[in-house]
Amino acid sequence: PAEPAAPSTLTGEELRALVVEKWGRPYDTRICQRRNQVNQLRLYLQVMWKYVGQRSFPMTEQQYTEQLDAVAELLTEWGVVEQAVAGIRSSRKIPKVDTVTATAIMIPLDVELEG
Repeated sequence: PAEPAAPSTLTGEELRALVVEKWGRPYDTRICQRRNQVNQLRLYLQVMWKYVGQRSFPMTEQQYTEQLDAVAELLTEWGVVEQAVAGIRSSRKIPKVDTVTATAIMIPLDVELEG
């Protein structure tokens, strides 16, 4: 079956549902700023390896909900909800920690940064 069309707005609750649907756990999400290979500053939606219910998870359920709401609000404000949803759905990686590294999913967002 075809994927449903991505919405143009997103709530924290919808973002959580997307992450759980994709990876089976409510992973932490955040916006991250990094330089790409050609030294341009880019914004990314980052899906972290920590999740609600994990003993070492640093947030309460309410803090996690507030974080998701803030991330979803920015994605909506920047007009990049479709990119974020498509990036989550098409990701082949899994957020995880092993003995050597921690892997966060990095989804590039086409947002014009001033400066």
